[in-house]
Amino acid sequence: MEMLAIAALASIGGPRVAAGEGPPLVPSHGPIVPLEQDPAGAPAGPLTWKTPAAWKSTPPKSSMRKAQYSLPAAAGDPAEGECVVFYFGAGQGGDAKANVERWRAMFTAADGGPAPSRVGEMKVGSRVITKMESSGTFQPTPMGFGGTPPSPKPDWMMLGAIVPGGDANWFFRCTGPKKTLEGERANFDALLASIR
Repeated sequence: MEMLAIAALASIGGPRVAAGEGPPLVPSHGPIVPLEQDPAGAPAGPLTWKTPAAWKSTPPKSSMRKAQYSLPAAAGDPAEGECVVFYFGAGQGGDAKANVERWRAMFTAADGGPAPSRVGEMKVGSRVITKMESSGTFQPTPMGFGGTPPSPKPDWMMLGAIVPGGDANWFFRCTGPKKTLEGERANFDALLASIR
């Protein structure tokens, strides 16, 4: 397995950064270079990964969720975190750029403007994984039509990754109180590094 490598985005002219440092902050309204990898170039078959020991597997809430986990709440946080793995089927789910923009739009800063986010890449074997994180007030999007929109969640965070599969992208999205998610960043990165 190759060492984890996170590259700064060329679109902002930033320097390359060492593994573990994380990419530079990119304004949520800023440009993204094309980070898509042709899924056809990725290994065939469903993805497999090693689940962090502290994460508890829970029943997926829909058929689009291939796995779902609860993440232990950090001391003082009001709720546990959640990590969901989405796969929508061959050729479905969209590219990295569109999904990063959609995820960015779920967060706002204290003044109501766009929240800062980090976007970068991580190489695992032959795959180039697009990573994104943001924090601020999280406004989850309702799945489906009708119903009451979910309540905004201040001081929340998202750790997300878009992983090329053999026939479509897979989406790993962890959300929860910021302190909880900060504490789970290493586990999230380890899960991504274990993907086959």
